[in-house]
Amino acid sequence: MGILSKIDEVLRTKESKFQESRTDGKTWSNEDLDPTPPAARRWNRWNYFAFFWAVSFNPIAWNSGSSMVALGLLWWQATLAAIVACMIMATFLVLNSRGAAVYHVGYPVYVRICAGLYGSLWFVFVRGIVAIFFMGTQSYYAAQLVSVMLRCAFGDKWTKLPNALPASSGTTTEGCIAFFLFWFIQLAFMFLHPSKSRWLYNVKSVICPPVLIATFAFVVGTNGGLGQTTNLGVVATSSSVVGWAFMTGINTVSGTLMTEVSSNPDLARYAKRPGATTWPQWLGLAIAKSLCTFLGIGASSAVKTLWGTAYWNIWDLYLAILDHNWNAGARTAVFLACLVQIFAVIATNLASNALPVGSDLTGLFPRYFNIKRGQILCALLSIATVPWKLVSSASLFITFLGSNVVFLSPLVSIMITDYFFVRRGNVHVPSLYVPNPSSPYWYWRGFNPRTFGAWLIALVSVIHGLGGSFHSNWNEGSKHLYSIGMLVSFSIAGPLYFLFNMIWPVPIYPVGYEHISTTREFMGKTDGFFEDDAIVGLEDETTTTEEVFSPKA
Repeated sequence: MGILSKIDEVLRTKESKFQESRTDGKTWSNEDLDPTPPAARRWNRWNYFAFFWAVSFNPIAWNSGSSMVALGLLWWQATLAAIVACMIMATFLVLNSRGAAVYHVGYPVYVRICAGLYGSLWFVFVRGIVAIFFMGTQSYYAAQLVSVMLRCAFGDKWTKLPNALPASSGTTTEGCIAFFLFWFIQLAFMFLHPSKSRWLYNVKSVICPPVLIATFAFVVGTNGGLGQTTNLGVVATSSSVVGWAFMTGINTVSGTLMTEVSSNPDLARYAKRPGATTWPQWLGLAIAKSLCTFLGIGASSAVKTLWGTAYWNIWDLYLAILDHNWNAGARTAVFLACLVQIFAVIATNLASNALPVGSDLTGLFPRYFNIKRGQILCALLSIATVPWKLVSSASLFITFLGSNVVFLSPLVSIMITDYFFVRRGNVHVPSLYVPNPSSPYWYWRGFNPRTFGAWLIALVSVIHGLGGSFHSNWNEGSKHLYSIGMLVSFSIAGPLYFLFNMIWPVPIYPVGYEHISTTREFMGKTDGFFEDDAIVGLEDETTTTEEVFSPKA
């Protein structure tokens, strides 16, 4: 065996049980793309509630209200818009989790159901690229908290650290040190497999909310109330302006959650029971995200009355607290608060960015990538995005990056429509790994034209308004349409996909199994396997599915 062959052998992932799927020369599965076996289905109701309660309390969510106040909304209007958006997205989240919770497959495999085996690779690629950039920018934000911690510890020795980097670098020696300190700490968490990460979100759900609530209470208590809430920004007086600002606010908050909604099959696959992904997720997301948005708006209002500036970024608020209260007690409190918030960013990055990239790389290159390897590579690639340059000098690029929601929203709409209304919850899991016309998910050469047609039409319907983010004289109608683009594209794609299936129905089962019942989630009783299905590749090739994937009670 040559050196290259030996390296190849070392790098290959643990093989899939679905070896029969390699008829086209491409590997379509590995240990992380296979359906989650019963032993790894460990997430219960509390775990899912704690997860979404935890990820919603983070420094990024804290300042989400700033964009809505900047549009001219009053604090209560911005809070109401956030509540409406969170309720909508929590509903989408639960709906998009159902199929993965029943059949225990992650996003790269789950999206094959509606897009086809080859078609799924495009949607896997799009999601992965966006997540890498968000991983970089959120790591940069966490580095600001590291910098505040170091100021608490070293005082002027840290703030007066000589800068050896040129202005063209977009950062300073201080910023660079803080970023890579955070990056190395975060890297250790990339080795954590999602099936074993429940404890992380249980801990975060307990320690992170009290810190943000305490920060809010300190500022509001010191000020003696919320202060002059109408002084946060220019208040809109026209009902038309308020109406569009309110809708834009709903769209903005929804956009921050769309990646989590689209990615949730990667976590829902580990559910002990499908019911664990229903009301616990809905309550965890809707309540926590709305509350965190209100805390950020309220604290910014109070601190502007108190010190004359609305600090929307929580690290700027902590710096202001130190400026006005430079003593041992304040330094200790801010240090610990930053430490908890850094932990919050790590947990959010792991779930919302690293896990999707890990899953996507597993879907694109299953022979060499599993989820943990993909998470580690995501952390490495996040440095290559040079986030300090993006944040400091590329605001237009960040705006474009934020437009990813109009790419993901129609896909989520199609996935929900496909599962609940087209297939009535019936999926044949082994066929998701079979790349030939015998699979009902092969469609046309591995692509489902219905999905791509509905997705493109929904995308084109709103994407022209993106130009308004770059040109102030852009058509007002297009800009208004784009400002609610997430909701519009979602509303177009699903019904259009259903219409296409009414005209050109998709096959539900493989040829020869058309007689199987298509009543609601009939296949869910056996985790998506027929009674005569066998898993090829085990030591005993006669092993049946019942011996590996137990039927649901």
